[in-house]
Amino acid sequence: MGVKKLFIVWYGFSRRAETLAAEVDAQVSFQYEVGLKGKWLTPLRYLVQGWKTWRLLERERPEVVLVQSPPIFAPLLVALWCNLRGKLGTSGHRVPYVIDCHPATFYGPPWRWALPLLRLLSRRATVTLLCNEAAQDTLQGWKVKGIFLPDGLPTFSHASGTIGSEGEARIAVISVFDSVEPIAEIFAAARLLPEVTFYVTGDPEQATARLLAQKPENVILTGFLRGETYAGLLENVHGIAILTKAPNDLSCGAYEALAMAKPAIISDWPGSRRCFKRGFVYVNNTPAAIAAGVKKLLNERAMLTAEITAMRTEYASTRQPRLEEFAALLKCEGPAELSTV
Repeated sequence: MGVKKLFIVWYGFSRRAETLAAEVDAQVSFQYEVGLKGKWLTPLRYLVQGWKTWRLLERERPEVVLVQSPPIFAPLLVALWCNLRGKLGTSGHRVPYVIDCHPATFYGPPWRWALPLLRLLSRRATVTLLCNEAAQDTLQGWKVKGIFLPDGLPTFSHASGTIGSEGEARIAVISVFDSVEPIAEIFAAARLLPEVTFYVTGDPEQATARLLAQKPENVILTGFLRGETYAGLLENVHGIAILTKAPNDLSCGAYEALAMAKPAIISDWPGSRRCFKRGFVYVNNTPAAIAAGVKKLLNERAMLTAEITAMRTEYASTRQPRLEEFAALLKCEGPAELSTV
């Protein structure tokens, strides 16, 4: 019988968590109180999510817990449960936990204050997973065990729907309307390319009215898409745009482009260039550069498609040893041994 693993995420959805959970045979649980969104409701949301997470852990009694950060309160609660309540049978060993760190853990201004706390939690963790290379230096300085494990390639359900099929030249812009996304610049680039239809994903309610007022006619807001409809969008367009102002972000959209073998334009940051070497067009986050990147993608689509198809195989092969290293920690002979790693 395998070790029972539970992956806790305090967000409504995480492609990385969904993919990684499938790879290590873990049950993923998204804990997010959408009715408690808003600056002043955030403390209450964390309290409710913490209470529900504790109840879930009590009910499921996992033998290993994976938890995503941020917010820091999720790994903090998991660490408390593992030490106070998570005992493994008669051995009395605590349930081990793994912290999976998003780049915002280290570089997001709202969470920098929590780095000393993360350091303490990482010292007790079986391992701390990283999805960006730069943070490895931080963990080495803390003298804690870490593994740089970039996202796995997702497996999409059957593609369906017509979203993304209108227009002679079509680009999907992967977005959640986060402040680090150059959406205004994308709108401006779209005005430079009236012959191209841009499909921008994400909930437009997360955007300001001022930003939405800048949207040109050749930009279609799809809303938040999932499952077959989202896969249909990616399949119907000619290319994908994954842009960010955050230098250390490796967007899930880039891995989705690899999985679909769909050429993409991506923000020109060193970490992205090291990870995504072929089949991608690198651009600065300016309207002119984005427009030029879209033109290059459309003009060289056949060559870029062949490149990203080859890159998909290369990426999976390069990532596999890191996944196996992590999986080995989770497949020890028994939970008692795992807790001492």
